[in-house]
Amino acid sequence: MSYVVVTNLTKAFDNTPVFANINFTIEKGEFITLLGPSGCGKSTLLRCIAGLNSVNDGRIMVEGEDITDLPPQKRGIGMVFQAYALFPNMTARENIAFGLKIKGMDPAEIDQKVKSVIELVELQGREDHLIDELSGGQRQRVALARALVTRPRILFLDEPLSALDAKIRKRLRYMIRQIQKEMGLTTIFVTHDQEEAMVMSDRIFLMNKGEIVQSGSPDEVYTRPVNEFAAGFMGNYNIIDAARSRDYFGFNGSVKTAVRPEAIFINHPAEGVECTPRAVSGVITFKQLLGNVMRYAVKADGQDFSVDVLNSHAEQYAEGQKVQLYFTKSEINELRA
Repeated sequence: MSYVVVTNLTKAFDNTPVFANINFTIEKGEFITLLGPSGCGKSTLLRCIAGLNSVNDGRIMVEGEDITDLPPQKRGIGMVFQAYALFPNMTARENIAFGLKIKGMDPAEIDQKVKSVIELVELQGREDHLIDELSGGQRQRVALARALVTRPRILFLDEPLSALDAKIRKRLRYMIRQIQKEMGLTTIFVTHDQEEAMVMSDRIFLMNKGEIVQSGSPDEVYTRPVNEFAAGFMGNYNIIDAARSRDYFGFNGSVKTAVRPEAIFINHPAEGVECTPRAVSGVITFKQLLGNVMRYAVKADGQDFSVDVLNSHAEQYAEGQKVQLYFTKSEINELRA
């Protein structure tokens, strides 16, 4: 049996459904990300598994134990929120030790566990500072240490990095992933940030309107979107209607297709890449430098295409220039209705 098994989980608030009949499994030590836009139900789903919200129907099993109706403190979980939820009148060390003291653990053991986790989250030298004396990134590390020190069965992370600036966020997501791997912690992470999900996850559960529309590895979710929502949410896909898909690529039926910007070539297909036989004529309408990538907007056959070209040593194209677009054959995705 899988480490976590969720079966037919259903939740509504005052007759307003959030999600219904959610089913999935998680293996021990996996890092799972619930990804999706605001209001899709991802945080509510996490809170239901953690026991912070009740469920209307369904079962939650962990290590073969039914925890559906257990209170949070009996589920063996650790929780880190976007708001740090720390005690301002306590030092970092005291905040981390608080849960262990409530359990009545021996003081010497508490000291040893707290020291170990302080080193793990790299807070040495800051452990005796009050919370107000710490930066946002340091406070979030205190919150993480407080969750880790109890050695939880499952670690829950509810958008813990969204209030931090980009540099600190990148550093902390790397730290969280390394600690999770080192400890072998089964982790469920909530975010609306596609980059975070891609970097941190073993598997992504992509959610929309209370449903898991696609699940798989980051590579699977990014390169093989199953429908138009998934394609639109991941990677700036070009969505091509059914008529053009038949005309350009020879697809039969009435399905749309999706192609990533980096899978389209301007004027010259990349060496060794098999492209579709037909080139599509267009005009450069706009270009934008995105660091190491130049993004071109191309109007072709009445449709706007985004095309990404590596900036280093690449041929530059001018706005108004007529071009030919070539599509990588293996990167054309048929979309489910």
